[in-house]
Amino acid sequence: MVFERSNIGYLIAFIILGAVLGSAIGNLIVKVFAAPSLKIITESLTEPIGFNLEIITFSIRLNFASIIGLILGIVIFRKV
Repeated sequence: MVFERSNIGYLIAFIILGAVLGSAIGNLIVKVFAAPSLKIITESLTEPIGFNLEIITFSIRLNFASIIGLILGIVIFRKV
């Protein structure tokens, strides 16, 4: 896809999906291989960033796996 104004929703979807899948796959890798040195993949780089509206709470924590997934989501968006 070409980055145009009409495709911004797809770009955001690819970014979010890439970050979520990257984080999930990072957690899976750490649990399957159970190596202490791999824990750095899933350690949080930031404090939780988010908001609380008393009805719904939303927070994001970035780690290396989610950043790699985010970048792959952008690359896949550009290829599609």
